[in-house]
Amino acid sequence: MNIIPFEEMYYTNFIITEVLANPQNWFESKNFYSCIGRPKPSHTLLWFKNCRGRITCKDGTVVEVHKNQLTYMSKDIEYSIEFFDTAPDQIDCIVFHFQLFDTDGNEFCPTLTPSVCIKNVDVSMAMAIDMAADEFEKNIVCVPEITSVIYRIFAYICKKQRQSIAKNKFSYIRAGIELLESNSDKSIEEIAQICGVSEGYFRKLFREYSGDNPIDFRQKHRIEKAKQLLILDTFTVGEIAAQLNFTDIYHFSKTFKKYCGVSPNKYLKSKQ
Repeated sequence: MNIIPFEEMYYTNFIITEVLANPQNWFESKNFYSCIGRPKPSHTLLWFKNCRGRITCKDGTVVEVHKNQLTYMSKDIEYSIEFFDTAPDQIDCIVFHFQLFDTDGNEFCPTLTPSVCIKNVDVSMAMAIDMAADEFEKNIVCVPEITSVIYRIFAYICKKQRQSIAKNKFSYIRAGIELLESNSDKSIEEIAQICGVSEGYFRKLFREYSGDNPIDFRQKHRIEKAKQLLILDTFTVGEIAAQLNFTDIYHFSKTFKKYCGVSPNKYLKSKQ
């Protein structure tokens, strides 16, 4: 299975299908779950609402989970969970099951290791998860309700992961990262000066951060946004070029063809 880390999912289109949200009580199930020998058929997000847990992977890796934390487990992995502090008349956990695909229909996961993704679920997120779990009791389930909550959880995780990376390892160029991700039209030299580093050092660190040089990073994401705007068919090519800070239509068209292999107009026709 392909791996797209949480921080890269931040700017990746992906599809969630076959969703299910289920409130669980583990007190009555002897506080234990195992899929050792039975690889999980779906991806899992598990909120430890009123209990603690210990996840043990098939390879012996152990993940300790505290109350009000949320974990992710990938499809196809094998693990067991011990639950603690459960009670007979409460919802101990709420689980989401789902399938995860990229826009080409390929399965992927953000990590193959069970991980605590949210260390403290806030009130707003908790209410959304509870609302999705309420659907389990209905004969006709509102699938968009559940799907939207899973997307919301992933959005939160991805944003936090990127912020953490920028704040720690790449703290020196954090301001520059934010400028490029917000589509600033400042030159790389100007951005480096704002960060208080040389242009060469900024380029080096930014490549480590994103895998691309700053110019390619900015242009690729401008073009991705341009593709979305073209499909909307609300703006002219000139308006899109101006909105995305290209010098002129010629510069936009040339850049678009460089990254997409066709002109903006041909791309639009292929989508109609």
